[in-house]
Amino acid sequence: MIVSRTPMRLPLGGGGTDLPFYCEKFGSSLVTAAINKYMYITASPRMDNKIKLNYSRTEIVDSADHVEHPLIREALRLVGINDSIEIHSVADVAGGTGLGSSQSFLVGLLNALYYYKGETVSKYKLAEDASVITMGTLKEPCGKQDQYAAAFGNINHLKITKSQRVTVSPVNISHDDIKRLERNMLLFFTGITRSTNQILAEQKQKAEKDSASDNPDSIIAHYHEIQNIGNESLKCLESSELKRFGEWMNIHWQCKRKLTSRMTNSAIDTWYQLAMDSGAIGGKLIGAGGGGFLLMYAEDNHDRISSALGKEGLVKTPFRFDFEGSRIVYDGRTF
Repeated sequence: MIVSRTPMRLPLGGGGTDLPFYCEKFGSSLVTAAINKYMYITASPRMDNKIKLNYSRTEIVDSADHVEHPLIREALRLVGINDSIEIHSVADVAGGTGLGSSQSFLVGLLNALYYYKGETVSKYKLAEDASVITMGTLKEPCGKQDQYAAAFGNINHLKITKSQRVTVSPVNISHDDIKRLERNMLLFFTGITRSTNQILAEQKQKAEKDSASDNPDSIIAHYHEIQNIGNESLKCLESSELKRFGEWMNIHWQCKRKLTSRMTNSAIDTWYQLAMDSGAIGGKLIGAGGGGFLLMYAEDNHDRISSALGKEGLVKTPFRFDFEGSRIVYDGRTF
């Protein structure tokens, strides 16, 4: 049996500017961090010629072409495995919660499948292969942030050109500031799961309508602002201005909530304001919006914020940063 472990991620600045409808025209600059919420994938041989899959359901099929799960089917095809394999997945966090779990799943699956075949590939190839499957083959309305965060781990500055070439640079942040971030960023599960594809597809349609407009309230103008905010957030992280980083999170959220009517709702707005009234400096929903996890930044009053949101039914979720990315953590085969 082979076991891969792949982290999920928190976007820290510029999130969403990697979406193709924006990035292919203007490029992207964003800051992303991997965290110790993991996707585990196991791959083991079968004595028969079947493929058996266990995720939220079970499939037993004769070949890769008959697999219904689109990510697994296309990963098997790309790596070149057609039968005689059993695959299981287990996650620390449910899907549809904004932490990039689907791309952690795919990157971890590719890592396990390549290793199963006796191939060790680079983190860059894992991220690019995952991007080919989701953005190319399956035409999903996503960008490359999640794939690279899952593959590389760490707190990274990603620069993506209009031609989709990605440069990965670790953020120049001190060990002490990393610990301060882990202490001061409070993550809460709202209890709401949702499909990000519908939200992102709506943003893409709006962007296409705005393409010929210089309207300052257009979705493209909002993404310009988000990219600028991300660059300012990066400067704060690298200059130890963490309080100002938290303030930029609040500015980001006020801009992000203009992107789509599905970004927030009355309950989410109430929770956010409650956290701010309890001492938070800034925050935002993680991912495409509509639910999932609420991330708040506060330099004190942590217990007060946690108590206030806890009374509303939100679940505090402690985390640390991950600096390893996707890796093989177990090889139980005998040779």
